[in-house]
Amino acid sequence: MVSIEEVEKYLGSKITDPYGRVVGVLSSIYSDVDGNVSGVEVVSEDYSIKYVGSERLVISHDGLIILPEWKVEALKVEAQLDRARKRARAIEDLYLNKEISSQAYEEMKKQIEATLSRLKEKAKQVRSVLRKRLGEVEDEILHVDKAMNHLKLVYTSGEISEQRFKQSIDMLRSSKNKFIEEKKDLEKHIELIEKLETEISAPVKQPQITTISPQPVQQPQTAQSQTQQSPINVIITA
Repeated sequence: MVSIEEVEKYLGSKITDPYGRVVGVLSSIYSDVDGNVSGVEVVSEDYSIKYVGSERLVISHDGLIILPEWKVEALKVEAQLDRARKRARAIEDLYLNKEISSQAYEEMKKQIEATLSRLKEKAKQVRSVLRKRLGEVEDEILHVDKAMNHLKLVYTSGEISEQRFKQSIDMLRSSKNKFIEEKKDLEKHIELIEKLETEISAPVKQPQITTISPQPVQQPQTAQSQTQQSPINVIITA
């Protein structure tokens, strides 16, 4: 949650995403009576106006950042999966340490399992969104590569000046780098969600109790038993 005081200074300024791409110009702010921003309006380069909710707004050292929708959903489901995983393990620990009854354990376990089931379905949907965006980003990278290759061709053939070539190639390289950053970010979140899903699905290892069998007690030998066990020396005389 950001305040109107934090956002107000960016009115009329260009706003970027986490990868440095310009999203548009901040044109209006919506806030409640407590001064908390509920959303903003952003004017894009084609002069269309788009509403952006406060959950996508982040104040960083680079200024006001607008997160992609996929990133907001990824962060949300990651936090939920992590919290549910910790609760599931906490329930097992409490029961194993006999700090809760078996009845309470079964009730709590049933609730957390229902929650985990819903979260797994949500995580599946989010991963699908992320993979779709990943495919789009990879297509954009290929498109930029194609444009760069053609630009090099017309420059090498002497059809455009060096100055124009450098300006254009730098812009294309910058565009490609920003898409590569987003691609890495997408892959990181997909991997993290899959890891959390695996961890909450893994069975909790029950502590193994090692039973030590008592050693038989050695009974002290009596003089008679010692005599019976000792060899008898037989002397034979000629």
